[in-house]
Amino acid sequence: MRTKPGTPLRIFLNFGAQRRVSVGRIALDRGIALLEYDSDFIASGLTLNPYLPPPAKGLVEPKSPRDFDGLPGFIADSLPDAWGRLLMHRRAEAAGISYSSLTPLDKLAVIGSRAMGALKYEPEIASDHPEAVDLERLAAQSLELLEGRDIAMLPVLERLGGSSGGARPKALIAFNQSTNAIADGTGRMPNGFEAWLVKFRSSRNDLEDFGPQEAAYADMARDAGLSVAPTRLFPGTAYGYFGTQRFDRLAGDGRLHMLSAAAMLDMDWESGGLDYDHLLRLGRYVVQRHDAAERLFARMVFNVVASNRDDHAKQHAFLMNERGAWDLAPSFDLTFARGRGGEHYLAVKGREGDDITTGLMVELGREHGIDAAESRSTIERTTDAVNRFEEFTRLYPMSTSTRHDINRALQSNLVRLAGRSTPVRSLEA
Repeated sequence: MRTKPGTPLRIFLNFGAQRRVSVGRIALDRGIALLEYDSDFIASGLTLNPYLPPPAKGLVEPKSPRDFDGLPGFIADSLPDAWGRLLMHRRAEAAGISYSSLTPLDKLAVIGSRAMGALKYEPEIASDHPEAVDLERLAAQSLELLEGRDIAMLPVLERLGGSSGGARPKALIAFNQSTNAIADGTGRMPNGFEAWLVKFRSSRNDLEDFGPQEAAYADMARDAGLSVAPTRLFPGTAYGYFGTQRFDRLAGDGRLHMLSAAAMLDMDWESGGLDYDHLLRLGRYVVQRHDAAERLFARMVFNVVASNRDDHAKQHAFLMNERGAWDLAPSFDLTFARGRGGEHYLAVKGREGDDITTGLMVELGREHGIDAAESRSTIERTTDAVNRFEEFTRLYPMSTSTRHDINRALQSNLVRLAGRSTPVRSLEA
């Protein structure tokens, strides 16, 4: 799991078999990663981060090395979060290597061609392809791993989930909707298959029906007008497993470069510092279209109305195609979340919790060229969708207690935002 000390890591944009672009190479100097772009990449007009100066000759130092283990944010975005780090840690232990001895370049080499988006790192420390993918076994073994047990499927879990973000266990699969067949989804998709991501429980104390909850939220968000990738509930023990089609993958082996807002701004998402005003400005700057602000405004409204307060800067991403055109990624990780201390990660006009009002959202929209009538129409469409939360849950095996607990909180939210003293919609008996 180690690269040879002093060996630079080569970086590529792998848009597919017919379009692989050499970006440059990166090496460590006293714990700081120095990036040198290839001359052809400089001439291509492409960029890994449109918020930074265009690629140029010379060595490029990271803007915020302390926040990203010495790496530039747009490279560190390829490294996994809690679940992927745990898998990498356990893989190192199994190989008799101290995880703390791995450099950031070692970790990128382990990710190799499995990074989310189009980035690829060489030399790659390869992992074995699983012969079969069984979601039930993956879910069970994930829980055992989280409980500190040794498991037989560690190589399979690491292969399928080691490059994914977030804290929940995940598997990157290839899925055939005609036959319901499932295979390894970290490489080229077999004919008839699409790239999907499936989530599992993060502990035995985790809600067993979080999968149906997220599936219902995805449907509700679409009804509210948000762009959300296709989702489904994969069958499994009790409540099944939430899955979403990957929006960074195209048909066959096509890929899109993906970058989170946190990485684009070289900021640590956990420490905050970003609000929705900044996010809307960033969207307009990167996408270069006014409708980017409108789409992000609709996302903000949904997060506020639907109490998705886990809305930090890594939950918003941008996509770039092989021609260098940038756009917003679809909304993702939409679910009921009370937030840290009951607050959103991203503030609305300085407010982060129950003090966010409809008027503040309209005011923010006006500051971004969205007139009050359009803003109120977006809010009305969203509140109507959220008011029908229980209708969306009927398609999935959610427990009655979870359904009613969430709906009770949503109804309270709707009452507050509408400035009413009576419930918008009564709970079912």
